[in-house]
Amino acid sequence: MKLKEISLMNVLMCFSVVTIHLTSNPVTLLRHDSFWYFIMFIINKFLTFAVPAFVFLSGFKLYNKYNDNKIDLKNFYIGRVKKIVIPYLIAFVVYFLFYIFENLIEWNEFFPSLLLGTLVAHFYYIIIAIQFYLLFPLLHKLFGKLDKIILVLSFVSTIIFNQFVFFEYSDRFFGTYIFYFILGMFVAKYCTKKEIQPFWVYAIGIVPVTLVHIYLCYKMSLGDYWYRYSGIGQVLYVSLACIVIYNLCLKNKSKKIEQVIDFINPHTFYIFLYHIFVMNLLQFVIYPHFNLSIKYQFILSLVIVYSIIFVYCWLRNLKKKI
Repeated sequence: MKLKEISLMNVLMCFSVVTIHLTSNPVTLLRHDSFWYFIMFIINKFLTFAVPAFVFLSGFKLYNKYNDNKIDLKNFYIGRVKKIVIPYLIAFVVYFLFYIFENLIEWNEFFPSLLLGTLVAHFYYIIIAIQFYLLFPLLHKLFGKLDKIILVLSFVSTIIFNQFVFFEYSDRFFGTYIFYFILGMFVAKYCTKKEIQPFWVYAIGIVPVTLVHIYLCYKMSLGDYWYRYSGIGQVLYVSLACIVIYNLCLKNKSKKIEQVIDFINPHTFYIFLYHIFVMNLLQFVIYPHFNLSIKYQFILSLVIVYSIIFVYCWLRNLKKKI
């Protein structure tokens, strides 16, 4: 069953990821005492719910598809390979060859970066998603019997691996994100086509959590404050953001917005995979020939990347009509 609120949320998260990557270079290169750094940092940190929200959407869509029905494991895994793994492999090769050509990487890094998703900033999400696809049949079976217990345990796991337990590549370990996936399953089971209640509590609660969390992150980036429990703050912020955004997407009744979503939504995965490739072309091939400030590089990249995204969606939709 196609749910308009999930399509809307999917497109919003896709654009959020693109914007995170557009602002990441200014955040890295700008002077920390500049106004532009402040703006770029706030935007970047505000949108950090995007990848966890994708995990939330994965849990929602998978549970919504199967509910309490038995999963055909063969068809399930073949489907994941076709829809996720193969496009990832192709995108990986495209990026890798570009980096080889630009002398940014060596051939012996091919397999480690492929398996760990370290080649490009956003590939770590694919590694996380694959773990959840592998685990979903088991999680689905356990969730059918102990949904509330699994929800609580997943929350504890996510808090632990965000705040107290760190290891190399823990940022792409499923335990760091499992609450968002289970929360998506939980919402699909109990709140499909209806608001997560009490909405007003979440809507009001997210305001101080967002302000405090982002302010403390900003102060920590300046070296003025040690935000000791930033991991817990991030989990609370992201969890509330997933709930509030889902509820707000449910409230959308605009036909024009639905038309825009239908125009973009089928292509979000490929937008996700390749948007950084456009940024790389600009950064390594185009911009070195011009003496542009970081600010103007950002503005130009913003216009070019989003223009290419809309042209790409238009061409794909035109192809379908033909």
